[in-house]
Amino acid sequence: MVFGFGKRGVSSVVGLDLGSHSIKVVEMDHSGKAPVLVNYGITELVPGAVVNGQVQDRRAVLDAINMLFETCQITSRQVNIALNGAEVIIKTIKTDRMNDEELAKAITWEAEQQIPFPLNEISMDYQVLDPESEDAQMNVLLVAAKRDLIDERMSLLEEANIDVMLLDVDTFCLLNALEANLEPQPDSCHCIVHFGNESTHLGLVRGGLPILTRNLPVGGRKMVDMIQEHLGVDEDEAYMALYGADAEDEQLSALETTADSPQAADGPGLTPSSALDITPFVDSFIDDIAIGVNRAAAFLESTEESGTITNVFLSGGCAHIPGLESKFANKVGIPSSVANPLSEISYKNELFQAEPAEKISATLMLAIGLGLRLPV
Repeated sequence: MVFGFGKRGVSSVVGLDLGSHSIKVVEMDHSGKAPVLVNYGITELVPGAVVNGQVQDRRAVLDAINMLFETCQITSRQVNIALNGAEVIIKTIKTDRMNDEELAKAITWEAEQQIPFPLNEISMDYQVLDPESEDAQMNVLLVAAKRDLIDERMSLLEEANIDVMLLDVDTFCLLNALEANLEPQPDSCHCIVHFGNESTHLGLVRGGLPILTRNLPVGGRKMVDMIQEHLGVDEDEAYMALYGADAEDEQLSALETTADSPQAADGPGLTPSSALDITPFVDSFIDDIAIGVNRAAAFLESTEESGTITNVFLSGGCAHIPGLESKFANKVGIPSSVANPLSEISYKNELFQAEPAEKISATLMLAIGLGLRLPV
């Protein structure tokens, strides 16, 4: 699942997360009994290079990808990538139980009813969610994406000399990363909230299977824009205000390295992050996401199996905003924590000498989920 292009038997898998604000890459070694993280890297994109999942500045994205691979010394150009859930149609279909041959014929009719595009314009895949069940009916997960979207992404990566082994969906990648670090809990329903720059992905997972996916049209960029507009600061200062001392130290360090340049000497001073009250903007952002979680909880209670969300796991860059974790838990009334997709996965210690793994791993959640996938 979903669209495979690679070969079996590979020992190293590279997961490439192409976002609208940054690109993340991880390399996982699968040669042993369990996968090991052997490399990772993050690089920011120039503003506007990717907008709403669409590449606007092809050259900037290609340069960023090539620089990231070169800087991280990742030699493999065989990668797994993901499509954003907003770009993909995901449906769970309940149908009479049938064998594989019968399902292959029936799925075309089901797709015509469920997908609002001509079938000759899409690529699709499907998977039976409960193959071992003895119920008269079965649940089938149907995934479809426009072919022109897939062709555009494949063309971009081909130009970067990258060979795509697997084209996945962010929902399943996040689930992979979460499941690899949790004890099996068949009766529990987890909610994954993955903060992006322009949107936030929300997924409900029960018994290891996705039961609901949503993409909320609000991301970290909204907070940055509000801080700039209402507090009269530039983008760097807004970023530092959001992410606290770590971001400020990083920015000050960068300025110190260029302190002798005329631009540095004449440039404006930095506003200390502690001097900016960003609480209203963070609270507004949390309110927007909480509405989505509450609606997902209501959906869960209305299903045949019913139930409640037991835990919320936060991932993506915004998950590291100081205080957001506790604020979010208080708002939704559900135990919430920042996901650590490396809590049960081994990694080379030297990778995180500058920054502890738990302070960066939530940002790498999607890329790690991709790196855990072997071609089938």
